[in-house]
Amino acid sequence: MNRYFLTLAVCASTLVFTACGDRKKSDSTSVDSTATTLSSADATSTIAITGHLADLGLTPNSHWRGINLGDEFTKVKAAEKGEPFESDADHIGYTIELKSLESADVLYYQTNSNVSAIDVDLFLNSRQAVSDYQKELGAYFTARYGASKPAEGGTLWTGRQGEQIVLKDVSKGKDFGLKVKIGPANSATTASVK
Repeated sequence: MNRYFLTLAVCASTLVFTACGDRKKSDSTSVDSTATTLSSADATSTIAITGHLADLGLTPNSHWRGINLGDEFTKVKAAEKGEPFESDADHIGYTIELKSLESADVLYYQTNSNVSAIDVDLFLNSRQAVSDYQKELGAYFTARYGASKPAEGGTLWTGRQGEQIVLKDVSKGKDFGLKVKIGPANSATTASVK
């Protein structure tokens, strides 16, 4: 009789632990799926981070590489793993090595110990690379911020807190590249992309 009771207790325990484990997996799955969904007043957009966006380290819920405008500037140093190529009291810059010997330089600016603007220069190898990155970044920014409008030689998106995001093709001759500027509305960082 004790052996039957012991067997029944082990089976019941196994079922309970399995059910709890399935519940945890279900909960974590729902959290993960909402992490890539961003709600706006008009609709819900799903932001897919694939291809070139993943190479750049973009996330569905930050302005650039896990950093948002207004974050404490110390967060930049914690998030970026490499050594900065440039640093002073106003900004810090990092280089991101991409595939095919392409790269991106990212400058994070600070005001009052908070991230105030982000400038990104993408150094690419070909017209096709520019088109591919431009297409993926355009779709990413549209999913995050809504419809774009033309800006001086580029494309402009306006975020929910009034921040502006400008994407511009800065290719000249055999030098191919894109520039991304993220900053407060009408700031010198986003008003004219050079």
